[in-house]
Amino acid sequence: MTFYSPIITTAAAAAAEHDAYMAAYARAAARAPYSYFDQHIIRTDDGCYWVADEGDYETLMQDLVDRIVHTVAAGRSDES
Repeated sequence: MTFYSPIITTAAAAAAEHDAYMAAYARAAARAPYSYFDQHIIRTDDGCYWVADEGDYETLMQDLVDRIVHTVAAGRSDES
């Protein structure tokens, strides 16, 4: 399934969505250095964003995978 984001028609809505994305990115970037798992920023239908730690889920459902807009790489590795 391919996820298509709706077109934003007002500058205020675009700015609000950008702010929501930047807040999610800040959370992902803050968590990533201390995690063994990648941090995925996922967009919902209503223009909100949330961060999923890859380790929180056994396998991300395809619907979530289709909604990933950015991934921040994990900062730790158990491969030594």
